[in-house]
Amino acid sequence: MKMVEFTRDMRPHRAGEKRVVPDVVADKLIADGKAKLCKSVFDKAQTQTAGEQSQPAAESPVKPVTGQSYKTRKRS
Repeated sequence: MKMVEFTRDMRPHRAGEKRVVPDVVADKLIADGKAKLCKSVFDKAQTQTAGEQSQPAAESPVKPVTGQSYKTRKRS
């Protein structure tokens, strides 16, 4: 299944709509110029190598900001 964005109106879909379609249909629509392939946020996880996934994030030298305590005024 691939996510495509339609480049023209084709009932029941309108130009600019994003839909998930089977791979064969997506390839045909893209080849005909009726749609373009959309990248998903989940595609990034598949393109990473095993080495990139296993590396921990580098620790930043910046300390987290700690909030100051909130003080209320005394009402008279």
